[in-house]
Amino acid sequence: MRFVCLFHIDAELIGKLSPAELESFDRANRDADAALIKSGHYVSALALDDAAGAVTVRRRAGTSTTTDGPYAETKEQLGGILIIEAADMAEAIEIAKLGPMADFGTVEVRPELDVDWQKAQQRR
Repeated sequence: MRFVCLFHIDAELIGKLSPAELESFDRANRDADAALIKSGHYVSALALDDAAGAVTVRRRAGTSTTTDGPYAETKEQLGGILIIEAADMAEAIEIAKLGPMADFGTVEVRPELDVDWQKAQQRR
């Protein structure tokens, strides 16, 4: 079963890191991904650029609008995603606890919606 780990980061906390601490944090993330690859849990990951560069797109009644920045005004912003394979939610949560991202925000663990056409599209 696939799960998405959504990393909501506090940019202020990461912004306080020294260059050496930032390199250590980056290394910890690479090591965590390598461990997931080795264990067979890794599917994909993507780190996101600063939320200030985001654009929110909405369509209502056939009319599209765009707004600069993320929709939600919160301290923590979406900073990346990790897609993993896990037996169940309990295992997915344990995997999420192992990575360093929770040190600088939160990790939302969400199961994949069981959609047959999507699985076929992904050839699984």
